[in-house]
Amino acid sequence: DGTNYLIWSRSVFLAVGARGFSGFLTGASKKPAEQGDAQNKWVTTNYLIMSYLLNSMESTVARGYLLMDSTTDIWISAEKTFSKKKNTSQYYEIRKKLGDTKQKEMSVFQYYSTLKGLWHELDYYGPFNAINPIDAATFQEWQDNHRLFDFLAGLNVEFEPIRAQILSTKPLPSLEDAFYSIQSEDT
Repeated sequence: DGTNYLIWSRSVFLAVGARGFSGFLTGASKKPAEQGDAQNKWVTTNYLIMSYLLNSMESTVARGYLLMDSTTDIWISAEKTFSKKKNTSQYYEIRKKLGDTKQKEMSVFQYYSTLKGLWHELDYYGPFNAINPIDAATFQEWQDNHRLFDFLAGLNVEFEPIRAQILSTKPLPSLEDAFYSIQSEDT
């Protein structure tokens, strides 16, 4: 719809890829030069995926892609238009949402899932590319700890005893282990 490109593109890529046609999106599947059954099959598949893409868009968005000739053209154009990859404003907005996200009325699972979704968006809009494996491992540990802290900080006050227990554990548990402990305590 113009605001949900990341979720839309991932959903479309999975749906099309599950049918073995991701090459039509990426451009890896080329139209055969010689006329015949192979070319007819490619054209038919291309039209099918084009219709899927266009029908999965709001009509006002789809109108801008309706006259394109291939699935790849639509896919690449939509990415250029809506992806906002490495967009610092988008990155800032997600960081702001993360800071504002607290458990409040949500279940532990809903709260955790909300944070996970925001972290995945953050990774998309501001990926970190390490130069060497040591930097990558160090950064991953740093990031994992910060995400654990974010999760624990936003929990409701009734989880204070288990939060203190988790924070006193050496080494710190993984985010998933901490979630499991909190979830177990909640149920």
